[in-house]
Amino acid sequence: MMLEEANARLKSVKINEEQLWGLNSLYIVLDLHKDDFCKIVDAVGLEVLLAKQAHYERLEKADGELYLKEQYLRSKARLAELEDEREVLERIVKGYKPLVL
Repeated sequence: MMLEEANARLKSVKINEEQLWGLNSLYIVLDLHKDDFCKIVDAVGLEVLLAKQAHYERLEKADGELYLKEQYLRSKARLAELEDEREVLERIVKGYKPLVL
């Protein structure tokens, strides 16, 4: 979200570039529409949210790591499926005996 967009949507506070970057991790983790996120900032308060900036950054990092782990597990399972399919196909190919007329 751009600074101008955020300030246009916020009702009770105006933020600067540094504060916007401080809220960025929370914005990414919550994955809300800009209007909904700005309502949260207005309701909870900018200072309260900025005080937990390090926590939100940890959450964002953990979310990224979880995504990578899930991707790894899916890929590992898919590779096992492909290996099983390869073995079946190799058996079929090796077992083929052409009909001699």
